[in-house]
Amino acid sequence: MLKRVLLSLLFLALGLAMMAPVPGKAQGAGDLVVSPTRIMFEGRTRSAKVTLANRGSATATYRISLIDMNMDGNGQLNQLGEDETSATSAKNIIRYAPRQIDIPPGGTQVVRLSLRKPAGLADGEYRSHMFFRAVPPEGTGRSVTDDNPLKKGELRIQLVPIYGVTIPVIVRNGQLSAATTMDNLSLIAATEDAPQKLEIELSRTGNQSAFGDLVATYRPAGGGENIVVGRISRIAVYTPNDKRKVVMTLRVPDGVTLQSGGSLHVTYQATEQDGGQMLAEADMKLN
Repeated sequence: MLKRVLLSLLFLALGLAMMAPVPGKAQGAGDLVVSPTRIMFEGRTRSAKVTLANRGSATATYRISLIDMNMDGNGQLNQLGEDETSATSAKNIIRYAPRQIDIPPGGTQVVRLSLRKPAGLADGEYRSHMFFRAVPPEGTGRSVTDDNPLKKGELRIQLVPIYGVTIPVIVRNGQLSAATTMDNLSLIAATEDAPQKLEIELSRTGNQSAFGDLVATYRPAGGGENIVVGRISRIAVYTPNDKRKVVMTLRVPDGVTLQSGGSLHVTYQATEQDGGQMLAEADMKLN
């Protein structure tokens, strides 16, 4: 007779700020809310803090670490393996405390960061990601209740979600520059299951990441009211990437049709934290 077996699968749900978050905004996963969602050290800034809030109904424990992540051409952030290193990692120049915290329900906790730049640090942008990982209560997933006894030969699988949030921690040192362009706009036709979408390619040059908001505005042929039909906030193109594809879902109001002869005007504008300047814009004629 097979013994009762409990297989605990631990799923890591990362809330990635793979995009460029704006201070004052909050990012959450599970019962954890983190604010701000991007830490920037530049100029004379040498310290920062992150506030964690537990909106759950029970005390929660979170383990805090710094990890390195690379962005692929579609904007997906992937953690580097243990044997991989990043030449622009900020892990060795950032200090933080505490490393693990308990937050009561409805409570908050502050994590403090400080920058320790070594003499002679080369000009450039350095980036790592602060990872706030939920620690499940002791014993989670180790017991099998008798509410539904296992039958002979059965295998019970218990899914235990482990939530986490990552935010970028960026250090800008010395002389930096960046320029961004927007190319290769193309429409993706709507289907029964999905609305119409717009694919955009952002290109970046220089030694500094780009952060901004993408907005698509429909301009009818022959004039008329311009209508915002798409928006994605906090889009990042991280160094060393020189290109990123973005797919924007178009939300066309009822009664409005994107007619041939009209156009889509798309803008990529820096966040308020980064000055709010226009980074790139492009027009696409509708056929």
